[in-house]
Parts: sequence; C-alpha cells; structure tokens
Amino acid sequence: MKNITLILSALLLFLLPSCKKYLDIKPKGIQIPEFYDDYVKLLNLKTMMSADHSNTVYLTDDALLGDLSVLLGQYQLADEGQRNLYSFAPGAVFSVGMDDPLWQNAYKRIYTFNVVINNVLSCTDGSAKEKQALAAEAKVGRAFEYLLLVNTYAKDYDANSAANDLGVPLVLSEDINKTYKRNTVQEVYDQILKDLNEALPHLSTTTPHRFKPSKQVGNVFMAKMYLYMGDYENARIYAEKAMLDNKSLTDMKLYSINPAGNGVGRIYDKVTGKVFPEAKDNVESVYARYGDGLINLSAKIYASTDLLATYTRDLPTGAIDQRRLLFFADERFTLSNKTYDFPGKSMWVPYVFFNLGFNSSELFLIAAEGYARKGDAQKALALVDDLRNMRIVGNKPLPLVDAKTALKIVLDERRREFAFAGSTRLIDLKRLNREADLKKDIVHTAGSQSWTLPANDPRYILPLPPKVISLNPTIPQYKRD
Repeated sequence: MKNITLILSALLLFLLPSCKKYLDIKPKGIQIPEFYDDYVKLLNLKTMMSADHSNTVYLTDDALLGDLSVLLGQYQLADEGQRNLYSFAPGAVFSVGMDDPLWQNAYKRIYTFNVVINNVLSCTDGSAKEKQALAAEAKVGRAFEYLLLVNTYAKDYDANSAANDLGVPLVLSEDINKTYKRNTVQEVYDQILKDLNEALPHLSTTTPHRFKPSKQVGNVFMAKMYLYMGDYENARIYAEKAMLDNKSLTDMKLYSINPAGNGVGRIYDKVTGKVFPEAKDNVESVYARYGDGLINLSAKIYASTDLLATYTRDLPTGAIDQRRLLFFADERFTLSNKTYDFPGKSMWVPYVFFNLGFNSSELFLIAAEGYARKGDAQKALALVDDLRNMRIVGNKPLPLVDAKTALKIVLDERRREFAFAGSTRLIDLKRLNREADLKKDIVHTAGSQSWTLPANDPRYILPLPPKVISLNPTIPQYKRD
C-alpha cells in the first residue's frame, strides 16, 4: 500500500492551471494501485470518512465569540481564518501560504475518488460486480464533496444564472499535468447528477456500515440537492421516497448529562450507561461522515442570543428541548477537572461525533418545508411534530397556523436541529436570503467590537484559498468587499 501514500501526496495539484508550475517538475514514483483490495483500502482510509469543516460556523448567525474577559471562546485566540470569518473581513480568509482545510481536504478526497473511479474497473482481480460497486461508491463520494464545495465557494443555485455563475473546478481525473478551469455552478450540478445516476444501479440495498452508500442514498441525496437548488417540490418528493426506507429517529429524551462525564461521553443514557451515539452508530445516519474539526469546536464557541431564542420559540409550557439541554452549557463548564465560568453565555459543548453526511432527521424537515411552501401547513407541522416528539420532553402538537407561519416554524426547527453542523447553516442562509421575508442581516460582537453582514453580501461566498490564487492569478473570483 505504499503506492497509496504516494498517490495522496500529490494532492492539490489540480487546483492550478499548470501542475508543473506548482510542483516545478512532475512528481516521480506515483503509481496506480494494481489490486482490487488496494482500492477498497483507499476508500476505507480514515480521512475518507470525514467531510465539511467547522470553520464555516464562524460566519453564521449561530456563532458568538467572547473577549479576553472569558476563559473560553475568545475572539482574540481564535485562528486567523476563524477571526476573519467571524468579523466578516473582506477579501481572503487565510493568509498566503496557509491552507484552507475545507477546500484542501475536500479536494484530497476527490482525488482519491478519482483514482478509484478511473482505474478500479481495469484492476487485475475482483469480479466485475465488485468493481462496479466500488466505482459507484466513489462516484457518490465525489458528488457529495461537490455539492458542499459548490454551495460554499459559489453563489447559491439560481436557475436563471447558474449557467454563468462561477462554481468550482471540476476535477474528474487524477492526471497531474492536466489543466483545470473554474466551472460554472450549473456544470457542477450537472456532474453531481451524472455521478449519482451512474452510481445508483450498482449500489446495494444494504452496506456493512454507514460510511458506505446504499441505494437509499440516492433519494436522500436528491432531496438535499433539490433543496439547495430551491426546487422544493422535488425536494419533498424525494425526501418522502427516502423516508419509505428509513425514518428512524434517535430518542433524545432518553439522554442526560453524565455527572462524571468529561468531554466525549458527557451525554449518556442513565439506564443503559451508553453514550450518545456517534455517526457510525446512530440510527439516523443514512450516509455517515464525521465533520472535520467539528468535535474540536466543543468548548470553543458560544451560541448567539439569536440562536438560543429559537429553542424557546414554539416550546410548550414546561417542556424541555433536549438539544438545548444536552448540547450547551450555561455560564459554567468543567473540562479536564478545571471549571470555566462565562457569565451570561451558553457554550456549545456536546463532544459528540455528529454526522455531517445524510440523516433521516433532515428528511422530515425537507418534506415539511416542501409542504409548507406549497401551502399545506397541516402536513408540514405533522412532520415537524414527529421530529419534535423525539427531541422534546413534554412535547405537544403544534397548533395549526397558516402556511407562511408554518414555513418559519419549519426553518426554526431546521436551525435547532443542525446548529453548528458544519456548513449547513451557511448554505441555508444563502438560499433563504433571496426571499424578502426570510432574509436577514447578521451582527457579530466580541466585547465592544461589532461587525455586520447584510443579507446577500458577497462575503457569504467563501473565497478561493490564497495558494490557488497566488499560483493562478487569472482564475476568476467573486469580489468580497
């Protein structure tokens, strides 16, 4: 497997119009794996089980950083990129020479997927069915990465302009000397759909674990893709199709704070002693991916007052939203036997390996949003109630309201459900900002400092990393000023 190390060492070269310019000379010794098991091992690498990155949380209205008056979550001690995102700094997020972990890690995984897609069918062993299935798994993975990249480094999908809007480079080859361009948003979505359509016939109905895509992933993927495209009717249709296969939900009412817990294991089932399930064990995980840097976000960021307000909105009298109780600490937190005080603030401290892939819980909300947008408030709220019954102690059915109000209830529920879940909130903000009654300005503070990001500001779009721009100065960019 030494060849795998050599292959992975060649990553990022596709970010540039000339790989030779980046590397000076073509790297030597890079070989393609020969045997089927080598390709299996490539996709089973630990790095291939991750996705997204927690940095994007700092750009959203969920985030709050303190100043030096508190011992945790200080703006001054955050990473440079995190500070730039939080303060809505124009231009580059990272300095020249620094890596953008979201971009870099996504394209590393894409490179590995390409190695498998383009070569496994020609390997010397393994059955044709096995090799087709492995290529299909890689195509789903590649499509997944591009759905994230195009929604963070480009404008949100608009059917009227997607054919011209700047997307991200489509890298479909492991050829290190090939020239790549910045494709349009439409081209990226077309490739996502192509990968899915080619993969689905070769996926099995069951998989050995949740990091492998099953046939069910097709409907879930389509539901989320159409959600991001603003095609809410198709999103609803595919979400409901997916729910026919899996609508299992974790009952959060069974969990509480372990008084002896410290970090991972803080949330547990008092009766069984089992800790809150991570992505690989959670019945909600349809396609599991650990969030890059997400576990490390615990005890580093506070919840904004705006986010906290949603947890009491539409909450029945005397009821307890377990997501608020379990995932946040108010005013004080103990870590490694040291207690930290942060008066007046609530810190995000779940210490759970959440799933940033596809979850059954999101299907309820995608379908509910689709119903609300087509005017069926009753069906929308019924789906939200199904989810809330597994999240809220003492929950009661939501009262019937008009469709416009129901939509806002659905969106509030979506925000609570996926608070701090990587880029989810950022992408939602971008797509909702195009609607007059849903758009919002974001205000961030740290002590006496304050910054504002107006709705639809170009700074919602992440810039290409400076390494890419410095080595490829003619690549088109969005202005972030």
